[in-house]
Parts: sequence; structure tokens; C-alpha cells
Amino acid sequence: MSILFIIIGYLLGSIPFGYLVTLFSARKNILEIGWRKTSGSNVFKNVGKWQGLATGLLDIGKGALAVWLAQKFGLSVPIQALCGVAAVTGHNWSCFLKFAGGRGIGTLIGAFLILSPTILGFSVIFLVVLALVWNAAIGTIVFLAAAALTAAYLGQSATVGILPLVSLLPVFIKRLSPINELRNKEIIKNRLIFDDDIPSSDLRIKKIIQKLTKR
Repeated sequence: MSILFIIIGYLLGSIPFGYLVTLFSARKNILEIGWRKTSGSNVFKNVGKWQGLATGLLDIGKGALAVWLAQKFGLSVPIQALCGVAAVTGHNWSCFLKFAGGRGIGTLIGAFLILSPTILGFSVIFLVVLALVWNAAIGTIVFLAAAALTAAYLGQSATVGILPLVSLLPVFIKRLSPINELRNKEIIKNRLIFDDDIPSSDLRIKKIIQKLTKR
């Protein structure tokens, strides 16, 4: 049963909503646009706002469904967490897109929403604030760290804590891809920290203020 639901979690995560929303709304291949990932942020920036929001909500939904199904069938919390990790892995390497995909953060948030809304509510604050002020990639690292530490503080490292800790693997491996483009330690460091080949040192809030003052 546990293995079956983990596989189901992977298959749910593999549903490429970013690809499908872009294909049916704009007749384009999202894997050839922007940073060539199915993430809601890529769809939002390079296809359209409503398409990006729809993709984000659907990605959150499939992560939530993967964990919810495991809960409904009475599986243990660690297995529920692994179903969430499987959904993130499926999102990042979809079996329906020749193992292309997105970044998995929306799907991870959806899984967390069902597994532990309390821990999610606390830790996601760091992601939102840092995404608005500085960089979403940095925010993701702090978000995962805060979730793991909060789970440890609540004595849930071996249950809920599995989700943020094990999810580090698919999240960071995806940041490094495509692996054949890794040429030196500097690029590896920049991709792991900033999810980009070039480090982002400028504050996003500064750019937003500059845009608003120019209007």
C-alpha cells in the first residue's frame, strides 16, 4: 500500500499543468519559453498572469491531493510525507514530458498544506518575505530550513520533518540541471543558491520601488 501511494504521488506530481495550460491557452510549448520549466512562475512571466496563477493553483492542488489520499487511506505520517516528496519529484521530472518539469515548490507547498498547515503557515512567511524583498530562490532555502527546524522543535522530525528534509534532494538537483552545462564551481554555487548562473545581489524591492517611482 505504501509503495502504491508513493507511485500515485509521483504520477499526480507528473501531471504537467504548466505545459497543458500554456498549450491550450497560448498554443506554445512552455519548455521552449523563458527558463524552459513548467513552473507557474515561468508561465506567469512569459505566457500570462491568469495562466500563471492557474498553473500555480493546480500545482499546489496535485501536491495536496497526493498527501490527502494517503491520509484518507490511513497511511502513517512518514508515508504521507514521502507521498508529498514523490509528488515534488514527479513535478520536477514528469514521466509525461520525457522527465522535464518545473521547480516543485508549489507542489511542495500543497503537500505541506495537508500534512501540517501549522508548520507551513509559519515557515512559508520566510519564503514570501524574501521572494518580495530579495530573491525567491533564497526564500525557498530559508523556507525549507525553517520548516525542518520547526518540525524538530515540535518533536516531528521523524514524521512531518521528512517532507522538507527529503525534498531538498529533488529541489537542489533540479536547480543544477541541465547537468551538462555545469562548467565550474562558481556556476554550481550560483545555481544552488540563486537558481541561476548569475548571482542576484540586488534587492527586488528596490527594483519594484524604482519602477513605481518612474510612473
